[in-house]
Amino acid sequence: MKRLLSLIVIFTLISCSSDDENISNEKNLLGVWENTYEINNEDYPDLEEGNYEYVLQYEFLSDKTFESYTFLRNTSTNTIEGYHVQTKGSFTTEGDRMSLIFDQWNSNIESTQFVSLDELILIQEDGESSFDYSVNQEELVFNFDPCGPLESCLADITFERDAEVQ
Repeated sequence: MKRLLSLIVIFTLISCSSDDENISNEKNLLGVWENTYEINNEDYPDLEEGNYEYVLQYEFLSDKTFESYTFLRNTSTNTIEGYHVQTKGSFTTEGDRMSLIFDQWNSNIESTQFVSLDELILIQEDGESSFDYSVNQEELVFNFDPCGPLESCLADITFERDAEVQ
């Protein structure tokens, strides 16, 4: 009887530990995350002189929804010059696995041009994506699954917490 009771206690502790870890990961996930890189003005002839960066931004909210944007930001003025993609949907996490269900809008024009949010066109409804992730206070990493030789693969993406939005 003592062994059975011990096993039940151990199983309960392990289960609670896993749930606590998942809750902790989700709390760390909440907020705005960005992956940025500087762009060359020569590749974007319509831009005025200045410093620009291409931004992939995710915001995870406590109601298990998220929004994501791909846009061009003028780093001199911290203004958004235009958008390429907007994604909105819901997320779930289980352990180190994240699943997204989303609708996606796109600029539907060449990659060197950006548009306002209201000019984006809905291109996908109820899309789904699932991948491994890791998160701490300052870094979020999406680890995409390997794919076959004729498939288009995504590289892992590392995001930094946007300190300005806190």
